[in-house]
Amino acid sequence: MINRKNFILQAGLAGTLAAMGWGTALAADPVRIGYLIPLSGSAAASIGKDMSRATHLAIKHINESGGIKSMGGAKLELVEVDTRGDPKVAITETERLITREKTPVLLGAFQSGVTFPATAVAEKYSVPWVVDLAAKADITERGFKYVFRPTQVPASANAESMADFVIYANKATGKAAKTVAMVYENTDWGQDMANTLRAKFKAAGMEIVLDEGYPPNSPDLRPLVLKIKGRKPDVVTVTSYAADAVQMHKLLAQMQVNAMGFIGSAAGQIDSQFIPLAGKDITKQVFTTNGWAGYESSITTPFAKKFWDEFVATNKVEPNELSVSAYAAAWVVKDALERAGKAEPQAIRDALAKTRIVGTDLNKLIGYDIVINEKGQNPLKRFVMQQITADGQYRTVWPEALASKSYKLVWPVQAYKP
Repeated sequence: MINRKNFILQAGLAGTLAAMGWGTALAADPVRIGYLIPLSGSAAASIGKDMSRATHLAIKHINESGGIKSMGGAKLELVEVDTRGDPKVAITETERLITREKTPVLLGAFQSGVTFPATAVAEKYSVPWVVDLAAKADITERGFKYVFRPTQVPASANAESMADFVIYANKATGKAAKTVAMVYENTDWGQDMANTLRAKFKAAGMEIVLDEGYPPNSPDLRPLVLKIKGRKPDVVTVTSYAADAVQMHKLLAQMQVNAMGFIGSAAGQIDSQFIPLAGKDITKQVFTTNGWAGYESSITTPFAKKFWDEFVATNKVEPNELSVSAYAAAWVVKDALERAGKAEPQAIRDALAKTRIVGTDLNKLIGYDIVINEKGQNPLKRFVMQQITADGQYRTVWPEALASKSYKLVWPVQAYKP
């Protein structure tokens, strides 16, 4: 029971915090998290929906486990907005979440081209933002104090893994690829990926026979695929979201563009719609980097199995790197709130800056530890290479330490037949 003295103290505290704009909630009131994600209007919408489902599942699990114990068991509540993949929408919505909804912490927004300008708004208002998957290097290279990226590394690390895998496959199989065609969407992310791939392949002595960007969500990629066919590359790298990746791989098969390997970049090729829309005959043996090693390597604890089972039961698809990372990012917010002990932006920011999640069940699920450095970046994430099986399963083939025990690398891949 609240006596008169406590009531006066609580009322006074609430009044003080109200004057600051945040923290008017009493101890066990919900903590509202502003969540920005593309749910419509862009090629990334299907990925955004996958990530949104995982984020909502994390919030459900956190609340079921007792909420934020240091705040009297306060539950978490997502204030979700659809960015539509549009930076202008994201900027407007970020300002609204901060100034009108009074959310003390923000989460999202998947795409680099959206996250980069929107996080600048959060920085201006001194409200912390947890980046889930946007990979543009500059997001954590601007000297910002309120932007943190615990579950993603810059695109360069993803591209380095693509090139390192080709070098590994060349040596491990004795069948060396000597030429490469690089195609990528012309966005911040696509350009970042291409810059690193170009440097890595050249350093490895491979000849780049095609290096070409294209407008994302292109209605017709046939001219680009004709160029690829004409250059006869040993390896084709495809940096695209789902709609473009589906179209690209269909055309590569239909036009019988044969190479030793087709390698995706942990986006379109791991989208839950990629295999259903492209078809198993086309996607079999396609490679893709992945920020998550998959079921065999990662579902080893009751915590991980609960996530897997409930995600599959609810969504009828298996989790991938995108959904696992989104799930983990929400738990990072939870960890910070627990240590902050109050729903105030500065306290949450200070807690995020000291994030150190090591050796927990969450780390076993995602496959890496989380230690935030002075730039707000967790540098410990690593990418693996996976190959899609004939029955539509993703199997890790590199590095050897995480490679599937039930599947063997196929290199070069089988040729497309008329």
